[in-house]
Order: sequence, then C-alpha cells, then structure tokens
Amino acid sequence: MMFSKGTGRAGVTLLLLITVGIITTSSAENVRFIALGDWGGQGQYPYFTEAQAETANGMARAAGKRNGAPAAEFVLSLGDNFYWKGLDGGEDGLARFEATYDSIYHQEELNIPWMVIAGNHDHCGTIEQQLELSSDHPRWNFPDYNHIVTREFSTEENGDTMKLKIIMIDTVHLAGVHCAHEDELLVEEFRPPPGHDPEDLESFNRAEETLQWIEEALSTSSDADYLLVSGHYPIYSACSHGSTPHLIRDLDPLLRKYQVTAYLSGHEHCQFHFEHEEMNYILTGNGQSCCYSDRNRDSLPRGGDLKYILADDEDYSGTSNVRGGFASFEAAADGLSVYMHRENGDVLYEATLPPRTKVTVFGDAVITANE
Repeated sequence: MMFSKGTGRAGVTLLLLITVGIITTSSAENVRFIALGDWGGQGQYPYFTEAQAETANGMARAAGKRNGAPAAEFVLSLGDNFYWKGLDGGEDGLARFEATYDSIYHQEELNIPWMVIAGNHDHCGTIEQQLELSSDHPRWNFPDYNHIVTREFSTEENGDTMKLKIIMIDTVHLAGVHCAHEDELLVEEFRPPPGHDPEDLESFNRAEETLQWIEEALSTSSDADYLLVSGHYPIYSACSHGSTPHLIRDLDPLLRKYQVTAYLSGHEHCQFHFEHEEMNYILTGNGQSCCYSDRNRDSLPRGGDLKYILADDEDYSGTSNVRGGFASFEAAADGLSVYMHRENGDVLYEATLPPRTKVTVFGDAVITANE
C-alpha cells in the first residue's frame, strides 16, 4: 500500500490510500478475463434469478481454454453484487452471500479470483461486510473501495513483457446514490454533484479523495500497454438511466489526459460499445437480467460512434430475445480483444482495441514514447 497527501478544493487536506493488487506474471502470450456487471440476484428467496444462473453457466463456457488460448485468469465484478440493498451484515449477510454468489458461480472455470467493486445497491447495505469477506473467501478480492489489478505477460516474438493494468474505482463515491425501495423500479436519482450541497462536507471530501486517488493511480501507469478503468456507473449510456453528468465532468477528462484504453461499467442492464473522440466506453450490466431499453440513444454526444448495443425496445419487453450476458477480454501483443456474450456464452459482438502509445504526463503536458 502507498499513502500520499493531497489538497482538495476549498483547501481540504486529504489522505489518499492506494491499494495495489499483486502483479502477476503469466507465462502465456496473452491474458484472458471476464467482466460481469449487475449480477446480484434478488432480495427474496431463492436470492438468484434464472437468467443469472444461465449467465453463470455461459461464463464458465467462455472462461475455459479455447483454440490454444489459456483459461480466463480472473473476473471483474462491476458492482450491484447483491440486490436490492446489498448485504445485511452478520449471519444473514453470509447466508445471502452463499445463495447469490457461491452457490451460483460454483463452476470450476469460475473458481478464479473475482476483482470486486461496489455498485449503488451495494452501498445501500452493509458495504463493510463485502470488504471483510475478502479475508475469508480466497476468490473474493475486494480489499478497498478503490484498488488496482495488474497482469504481465510475455510476447511470442521476442519475449518482451507487456502489462495490463485495471484501475477499479468506486463511482458511487464520485456521483452519489439514492437508495430506492424494491417497489420503486427504475427510480434511482443521483445526488447533487459533491460540493454543491454545502452541508454535505463528508460527501464532498470523499469525492475529492477518490478523484485524487484516481489521478495518482493513472499518473503512475505510464508503462501499461493496456490501461483500463472500471467503475459501476457509466460515463456515457444509451440505455434507460442515461449518462452520468458527474463522471462526464470529473472523471472523463482524467481518462483522456492519461490516454486510457477503455472505461468499463455496468449499472444499465444492457450492453454497448461507444467510441467518442478516440475514447472507448464499454458497458456490460446484464448479469442478472436483460434488458433495459435504448431510450437515451439520441442523447449520446454527437460525433461518437455507437458500435454495438444490446437493448430491448422497452424495458424488459423481451424484444432482444436475450436474458442475460457478460463480456470477456483477451490482451495480446497486437491488441485487446473485446467480446460481448449473451447468457449461454455465445458471442454477439467483438472488437479489438490497439495497445497504448505509452505516455508520461508533466503537469498539463503529455509526452508520448515516440516523441
């Protein structure tokens, strides 16, 4: 762990904690992993959905070895891990963890590390219990609200080492949350941007601290060949909730400044790949059910390229004929392959993102490796 001190707006002094994941070097020529958002079952018995169980089996199918490629090394959990209000704490929370997580993702191919962040529904429960479970469950990795996953692998051509770095962030701390009751379907309002409520100094400080943590993590990632940032809320979204103004204002400029390969998110129970001004936004939030509508398609910024979207005509109308899904990734010497899967593991869409031109940032100046 690394500690550093920073000063936020209005002269607020903040203590930043950077939790760094173990750097794992693979003998394989690539790194494969799964990304899954919004998989958290349901708040009443049996505490999972049929679509979630089908999606778990599809994940296991996709995570296995194929065409000479190694099996998936880990799963990114993009939040909303337990619907509707997270874990309750104590024995009830442990029982819910077993019913929604351990009993559903029991396949051998999924007995790999799960790298976890929280979603808005998780924050409505005892979020501390999800953090504490990292100590007792070997594959559940949730060491802090923000943490870093790093993998290194060797290329076939000359044995050079390449690096994949994933910065896992808590977007709820950035954008806030309204904890809806279960009968308030799709009624989830963001709180005002941190700092706009002069009486909510705690929220302001937490958002400032999180932003500074993110920038410090990005500024020390100039050696990453693939640099991903993963959060729960999307920056841009074509689906039912729409884009997140707080993240457009505060987070997106940092991703562009440090030339992030892609931003991964969930929250919306749909899938899409949107490219805007050379930045890629990849959303996969249908781990438990599918699909929201594409009602915010026309609200995406002009000039962007909506390369792929999976959504129903109306929320959960079934018009897409898809019940759930997830994404998978393969980092190799020549690119980062992205695959969108439906619940049975079939691939619906694929794309390849190029390796980064490594950058160094001095103040506001960005220096690329070939300059």
